[in-house]
Amino acid sequence: MSRPSHVFPAVIASAPNPEVINHTGWPAQYFQHVDPYGDIFHVVVARVTYSLPAFTGKEIGLPTLLPPEKQTPLCEADEFAGEINASSLIQESDYAPYKPKCDVLLVNATAYSPGGKPMGRWPVGFRFGNAIEKYLQVTGPRLYKQPLSALGGYVLGEPAACTSVPVCYELAFGGPNLEAEASILNAYAETKEPTETAQAQARASRQLMDELPARYQANPIGCGRGIKSIDRTRQSLARIKTASVPRQQQTQGQIEQKPLLAPQIEQFKNPYRGQRDYPVVGFGPIGRWWSPRMRLAGTHDTRWKQTQWPKSPLDHDYRYWNCAPEDQQIDYPQGGEEIVLAHLTRQSAMEGRADRLILPKQDLQLLVRLNVGVLMFAPMHIDTLIIDFKANTLSVVRRATVSAKTQVRQLELGTWPAGTAMELDEADRQNALAHVREREGRG
Repeated sequence: MSRPSHVFPAVIASAPNPEVINHTGWPAQYFQHVDPYGDIFHVVVARVTYSLPAFTGKEIGLPTLLPPEKQTPLCEADEFAGEINASSLIQESDYAPYKPKCDVLLVNATAYSPGGKPMGRWPVGFRFGNAIEKYLQVTGPRLYKQPLSALGGYVLGEPAACTSVPVCYELAFGGPNLEAEASILNAYAETKEPTETAQAQARASRQLMDELPARYQANPIGCGRGIKSIDRTRQSLARIKTASVPRQQQTQGQIEQKPLLAPQIEQFKNPYRGQRDYPVVGFGPIGRWWSPRMRLAGTHDTRWKQTQWPKSPLDHDYRYWNCAPEDQQIDYPQGGEEIVLAHLTRQSAMEGRADRLILPKQDLQLLVRLNVGVLMFAPMHIDTLIIDFKANTLSVVRRATVSAKTQVRQLELGTWPAGTAMELDEADRQNALAHVREREGRG
């Protein structure tokens, strides 16, 4: 049988695969990870899904463990609300090698007004145990008002009253430098006219483009970014005697073509008033290529490509794998923590109360059998919690990372009691030693 003439080489070594047994009915997966220094790790990740309780306000709700056939499968690739990388991230792949903190995420969330009354602005937030207390403000839809003259600045309009607002990054501050500005700048930056005026226009355009990156890297999918830059662009170009009036008139028409949306998600004590660099706020995951995470990925330069690829850079920070906003990253929870939701369900908002639930406790550990016969229990840390208001579920993702240097023979996922210490089974040890001697004798 013929084979490909060019086979991609195995550029990274791997460790022998241990036998992996899942004694539970929950989705789980084993894979290997190679760190920036070439050390190999065994990784086991599992997901347990609960249905959210029917909040009545009379007692603290207890999530219900779903049966195996209704368990949410492991997320194999990043999932988005809409277009890939151009809409809010709903959940990331569960195949992260290691998370130093636990991500607490609220996705597909909607803020409901108190009492169901139309309002222009109201708070929304949640509390997780003693580790997180986070509140935002949402507003009704609002726009930047069109200028009265060519040199007039855009004015932030008042929010319209409404009863619900999606809590998503599309409605938070950020996004591109608006299409209108791009139209203006490109019209003059690409001029080929040899006149002094045209050259001055091009210089002004390029200067403005250098000052204003195409997208706000902290939240590339948001809105409201570049309003003041449009004003400055219009004013700068208006001061230049144009040699192409028809082109300028055309760009002016493009400016007024679309409504200019203003952010509807604000910091709790810092309302948005048109600030140039306003913080990005939300409850859901941060994209991999957004600036809060990209700075943690490490240096991917020519030196890395020549000496380190395909391993991660030596300055790679494993905090990169945490996708929650920084104020929603906490130490690994143990279960039993109270979660309080404010204005995040319609019924509780109507009744003027908060929803309360308890994070379930679950004894889930990884039994590690070594070649020398030692039995150890590796904790399956809770490193991702996802409350999905659309699916009405609570997903708990657990992960264990074990060095391959320990010469693992078998990995077993099961519900052994928490706190089990290292154990040594004499019969298992003797069998393992005999196996090692037999293998060495054959070698």
